[in-house]
Amino acid sequence: MGGHWDSWDVGSQTGANDDGGGVIVCLEALRILKQLGIKPKRTIRFIAWSGEEMGQNNNGASHYAKHHGTENHIIAFESDIGSTKPYGFGITAGQQFTQLVTYLAQQYLTGIGAERVYPNDGESVDSGILAEQTGTPMLNVRIADNQNHDFYFTYHHTAGDSMWMMNPQDMDDNVVAIASIMYLIADIDGPIPKD
Repeated sequence: MGGHWDSWDVGSQTGANDDGGGVIVCLEALRILKQLGIKPKRTIRFIAWSGEEMGQNNNGASHYAKHHGTENHIIAFESDIGSTKPYGFGITAGQQFTQLVTYLAQQYLTGIGAERVYPNDGESVDSGILAEQTGTPMLNVRIADNQNHDFYFTYHHTAGDSMWMMNPQDMDDNVVAIASIMYLIADIDGPIPKD
């Protein structure tokens, strides 16, 4: 799980929402699991991809897929559409895996308001490279914005995409939602269906 750690077009102080926030909430989700001593049955790996904004073939996601694609990945999670209030997850996977994630979200994440699951809507740029090469299911966080992502695109690739526009409570809510769903998936008993 992770996000991309690059922003290049309007200066070194930008890239908070696209996608520094996504990187930080994923890293913090893992830190919290570790701090609480929570150890799922499967490894949760953090990745901060690079080069996503440049769109080159040798970017971090392509490099990762090339060198780690043969490893047993259960899910590829990416946070890359901002870090406003989370309300659920998009998933691109087979029917059984989608049903499993839907059950977990509705059973355990209703109390934090992150229980909605959107089938066939989990792809992101970086996780998509691994999925394309390996068939690994994809998951992303769904956040408060309108259908056109007007809030996100107001700041996207502008000098305004700095930490001042990030909401700390929304970022904390992302951390909790992401840590929760990733732990729940990683701690499932028995084999996890890929179809």
